[in-house]
Amino acid sequence: MSRSYSLPSLLVEMIEGLAHSGHFSSRSDVVKEALRFLFDHKPLLRQAAVVEMYRLGRVSLTKGAEIMDVPPDQLQEVLRDQNVPLTDTVEWETIE
Repeated sequence: MSRSYSLPSLLVEMIEGLAHSGHFSSRSDVVKEALRFLFDHKPLLRQAAVVEMYRLGRVSLTKGAEIMDVPPDQLQEVLRDQNVPLTDTVEWETIE
């Protein structure tokens, strides 16, 4: 899935600089690594993303829990605390 996003020119230049420096094989790899770092170091942002993905029907309870690295019942508790209706039951699946 390819999408485009607008970034300030300084960030674009820095991304291109990292890609050209040989530290990354592409600009896309720079952005992917930055987002992984963000979600690894900001678990509440990871949780917020999963809650919204679940609310929009883009992930199941099981997949959302796996993304958050918590058991499904812990994600259920988070969803209940945020008044998100539970729309599915736990299925066993893995992230691709």
